[in-house]
Amino acid sequence: MVYSNKPMRRSALIGPWGVGAIVPFPNDESLMIAGLDMWRYSDSKTFIIKDERLQKRLGVQELRWPPDFRERNVDANNCNLKIPTVRFPTWHYCPFCGTMEKTTLYQQQPECSCYPWKNGRVCNPKFKKKRKLIPERFIVICPDGHIDDFPVAEWIHYGTGHTYNPETCTIRRSTGGTSAGLSGVYYECSCGVKKSIAGATKQGALERIGYECRGAKPWLGMAYDEDHNCGNTDVRVVLRGATNVWFADTRSSIYIPTDGAQSSQKIIGLLDIYYEKVCNSRVDGELNKEFIYLLADSHDVNGDELYEAFVRRSNGIEGLPSVTEEMSEDEYRLAEYQVLVKNSGSDAQRFHSKNYPITWYDPIISKYFKSISLVHKLQETRAFIGFSRAEPKEMTISERKKMLRLGDENWLPAIQVHGEGIFFEFNEITLQAWASRPEVIKRLKNLQDTYKQSKFGANSVGDIRPEFVLIHTFAHLIINQLSFECGYGSSSIRERIYCEKTTNEHGMYGVLIYTASGDSEGSLGGLVRQGSKGHIEDTIRDAIRNAAWCSSDPVCIQSLGQGPESCNLAACHNCALLPETCCECGNRLLDRGVVVGTLGDKSIGFFADLCR
Repeated sequence: MVYSNKPMRRSALIGPWGVGAIVPFPNDESLMIAGLDMWRYSDSKTFIIKDERLQKRLGVQELRWPPDFRERNVDANNCNLKIPTVRFPTWHYCPFCGTMEKTTLYQQQPECSCYPWKNGRVCNPKFKKKRKLIPERFIVICPDGHIDDFPVAEWIHYGTGHTYNPETCTIRRSTGGTSAGLSGVYYECSCGVKKSIAGATKQGALERIGYECRGAKPWLGMAYDEDHNCGNTDVRVVLRGATNVWFADTRSSIYIPTDGAQSSQKIIGLLDIYYEKVCNSRVDGELNKEFIYLLADSHDVNGDELYEAFVRRSNGIEGLPSVTEEMSEDEYRLAEYQVLVKNSGSDAQRFHSKNYPITWYDPIISKYFKSISLVHKLQETRAFIGFSRAEPKEMTISERKKMLRLGDENWLPAIQVHGEGIFFEFNEITLQAWASRPEVIKRLKNLQDTYKQSKFGANSVGDIRPEFVLIHTFAHLIINQLSFECGYGSSSIRERIYCEKTTNEHGMYGVLIYTASGDSEGSLGGLVRQGSKGHIEDTIRDAIRNAAWCSSDPVCIQSLGQGPESCNLAACHNCALLPETCCECGNRLLDRGVVVGTLGDKSIGFFADLCR
């Protein structure tokens, strides 16, 4: 095992890196994050994250922090805990003489074997030390999640009548010639065959040489899966740093406080403090009633109420709907939405929001919103559940988790961050009346068709609702404006949309704009202050008016498709796009036209009156 002690934040192991991802390190070193079986925790209790709702949603017993290179994470033997990795790709070449060598998954970075003398030539007489080999740029990925080295030996020997013998054959890699493309990259074997890599990236190129997916899972230590041979011929040759090599699949959850109608604030505080201790003191699998009543006497609260509160939390109810792996993301967020639209939590808890009716604010925005909640405290848990390759692939949570380990341990890596935010609850009557207008539906028809044909929307059932596009675009515009006014970096502000894309089963019309960063930017207090009366009205008005004209107009506003896979209308980097970490949809399904109107018809915009 190659244990990495490289600078990598623990949050990066949830995304953009994670199990199965190739991480490029300095000095031309390429390592792949190993499976969860190799993540050793001698004392895992210090790394456990408590989030009962998300644990039930993912069907796991525990969520754990990844080790952090900046801290001294030690086990019982006083040894630093490090992130385990494997070496991938295994084909390496010398940047000076081109000699190639195939390593193992667990080998240290190889050095050129030509130094000082081999076959009558020297690798580099100017260097007294051996030259480190560089990992091959090209790899093979499978839509089923497998990944393998580019078949260098098979590629150059196919159809030549020569057979590759690793004991006698030496392969060299060279570049040059008149072409800067793939035709300028050559492999040459000591047996005399030579071939460029031109054409290797075309569909079916590897199938013609008899190559098929071997089910390789290097992150699990499996160069060849004999028990589950994939055999897929629809494999692709890509660069090891290409964006389609690894797509992370994460799930996040906002902590929800217990139902205040059933428990007093004092009992809620005792639940948060003593819940783990009470669970560890079970008698014959049942909660220790005697211990709970002693706890109630010492804190002067009703023993029966405290006992029932512990029972509700242990059963995962607490006035909230039950959580299962099979439930949809919208069903899961409904409980959060119901908490955000009212006063919830307190300063003593991990969540505290105060809801203000729209009449509290200036009438200039009362037409568009029903209420605004200022979230003084929130806690978000983000868990990594799996990944896909080649293209995003719809899979169940249980299928995703199988890709991360070989054993039967039941935990997932996660991080927990704290912050603040503003929740906008839209006026349902005004929004539905606007969304039913024929000109609005006609405006979004092209966007709906394009999204269904894209990789991300291939499994979408039904048309994208205008309400979702509007709320999503509004969130991007507000984030840009808040970043400008509050001083936050735009990448430290996130959106969490409470609106269904294609159906309307739960009647959610809101968006949470929040900071939940792992550093100090998550708790500066700027968002809550900006959401107060006398401030948020100007922020909304300025965001809408700034969006009325983009520096790329009229090209941007008249666009019929731009951005990732052409899944946007009037939205570009000059007006509505955000860093990828901010957006839940990968900067897709955006359109300024539904917010401020178009050049030909300003009335299409939901906020058209604010532009005047």
